[in-house]
Amino acid sequence: MSESRTPSTGPGQQRGATPVGGGDRAGGRRRGLLIGALLLAGLVVLALLLSQCSGSDPEAGSDPAAQTSQAAGGSGTASAGPSSSASAGASSPAAPSGGAAGGPAAGGQVVTADGQQVLALAAGPDAATALAGLSGQQVTATGARVLSVPADEGFWLGTSETERVWVQLTGEAGESPYQVREGDLVDFQGAVEAHDATFPEQAGVDAAEGAQQLAGQGAHLTAAKSAVRLAS
Repeated sequence: MSESRTPSTGPGQQRGATPVGGGDRAGGRRRGLLIGALLLAGLVVLALLLSQCSGSDPEAGSDPAAQTSQAAGGSGTASAGPSSSASAGASSPAAPSGGAAGGPAAGGQVVTADGQQVLALAAGPDAATALAGLSGQQVTATGARVLSVPADEGFWLGTSETERVWVQLTGEAGESPYQVREGDLVDFQGAVEAHDATFPEQAGVDAAEGAQQLAGQGAHLTAAKSAVRLAS
């Protein structure tokens, strides 16, 4: 008869059942935590990259105007800016406002055959002598302003009541392609003609319209009605 033996349960022996695969389960948990940490770090880096991209201006590099402005600012070519304008103003003499003899007048150009300015001479201190020296010469008006039209057959031409000359129209009625009006800019070719003190009355110019000035100038311009045209 065999004896049944009971396993001893001494201090050196482990009691109870030992779980199968316990060590593998702990290692898998650690690997899972490591992978999760790596994924989280990757997401943080991606988020930082996206925030930097959104903060920059993507259109700045593709804007032609911005590229042109940068190229102009960085290149050595001259541009028509304030500095070039200032240089041009410093090197160019100021144009006379009243129109000296031989130069253009402010209200247009009234030039005789020898290049003298009729308006400047008419406004000078010795207008009668200056204009008398031009009597009979051809005159060309280019873009000259009509100051007033006090008579049917004539008008004042110039820049002001001081610098002006009388234009007497010649020819038959209806020959003019248009009716001269105050403020018009006109072109024509005519001549300088001397007159005496009775001319203002003959032209229909009274004292209020400058008869004394016209008589003192001693000369006026004549132009055919068909020759006077509106400046383009």
